[in-house]
Amino acid sequence: MNVKLSPIRRILHVVALVLIIPILLLAGIVILLRYLWSIFVNVPRAWLIALTIDDATNVALNGDLGQSISSRAAQAWKAGKPWGCILCKLLDEVSPNHCAIALTAPDQNLEVPPG
Repeated sequence: MNVKLSPIRRILHVVALVLIIPILLLAGIVILLRYLWSIFVNVPRAWLIALTIDDATNVALNGDLGQSISSRAAQAWKAGKPWGCILCKLLDEVSPNHCAIALTAPDQNLEVPPG
């Protein structure tokens, strides 16, 4: 999404991005509260919220939209990158074969688990 903007358009974009900071902070609070509530009341909704946070975090860390951190770590692990190996080792401790599954999952694990 590297579109060439005129200097004035660029300034307007920066101003707009700065102005939405309070909305983003409020959204974070709403997301956290809804996630905590959903853990006890609507587990599938809690998974959706967690997966959305996973996706947004991955994008913030220069990953691709729609890609889970697990999938990205699994690809790094397969390529022999140290950070991928370390993260996959941790993930596989919590959920056996997590990274191997993330590598082969067409949806990159961005779906709500059944139940």
